[in-house]
Amino acid sequence: MPKRWRAALVVALLAVTAWAAVRASAAGASWTAAFGLIGGLPWAVTAGLALVWIAGLYIHTVVLTAALPGLSRGRALALNLSGSAVSNVLPLGGLAGTALNLAMTRAWGHSRLDFARFVVVSKACDVVAKLLMPAVALVALVAAGVLSPAAGGAWVLPAAGAFAAGVLLLWALCGRAAPLLRVVGVAARGCSRVVRRPVGATWSTTVSDLLAGTEGLVRRRRTALTLGMAGYWLAQGALLWCCLLAVGLRPHPVLVFAALVAERALTLQVITPGGAGPAEAGMATVLIALGVDPTAALAGVLLFRAFVFAAEIPVGAAVGAGWWASRRRNGAPPVCA
Repeated sequence: MPKRWRAALVVALLAVTAWAAVRASAAGASWTAAFGLIGGLPWAVTAGLALVWIAGLYIHTVVLTAALPGLSRGRALALNLSGSAVSNVLPLGGLAGTALNLAMTRAWGHSRLDFARFVVVSKACDVVAKLLMPAVALVALVAAGVLSPAAGGAWVLPAAGAFAAGVLLLWALCGRAAPLLRVVGVAARGCSRVVRRPVGATWSTTVSDLLAGTEGLVRRRRTALTLGMAGYWLAQGALLWCCLLAVGLRPHPVLVFAALVAERALTLQVITPGGAGPAEAGMATVLIALGVDPTAALAGVLLFRAFVFAAEIPVGAAVGAGWWASRRRNGAPPVCA
């Protein structure tokens, strides 16, 4: 992507985030009071939230170990935390985090091909869930009476589009890549017309190469992948619910689910590290729009993101440094990624 386009995207995302922050303040949210609610939490409450956060990360290792046969739960947790520590700091840091994880898996005896399949399967499962859930959240909000059918109608097309994209990706993972490749081809032709020069000539080939060999892995490990991803979402929802309880809210479970879906979907944008900015803004906007107290909603969102985003940086950095130090101490040769 050209630098000017990246700069424009960053400016646009920051503008949206600033707008959401202003809207939150206009709705009655007090940033000072929100930070006061967080700062006034007893240490036992904070420790309990930390345990829920760690439990969620451990549950996610079910997905990671299924995507990379032979990987232990402990090493899967180390991969998750160390990779997040890098990607949550650097813009477009996912690539740097992936490079670190490649070095770690190579040091543990896994091949580059094994790692490539691991990345494709684990990341694709994450993306599929993030694309499918907005439609589920919309139906849940309308069914629970939290959102009227008329108000929900404005979100039908975006949710349906995301759901369709998630289904295409899921089919591709299961060996039915033809529909996805056709969409990729159409996108390449559309981009070529927009920029008035040929682009995307290798997109379909690249997607096919990435999916090569994943069908058998997904079929063998589909139960673990499905249960692991479902468990991880439940754990994240539990953490968000506990964060909102900690700041004095008693939210309806559907509201918690809708806010979590917004946060997870907005982390798909890779311009800001870990979705920082848009993710918090989206969560707070959803909660406030659905009638939650603005200041408490803001406090709950900031507390939740303090765990799932900010806390992963120092913890993951310590894990990565510990792995590197152990290799140096054991005299292991450098790994060529």
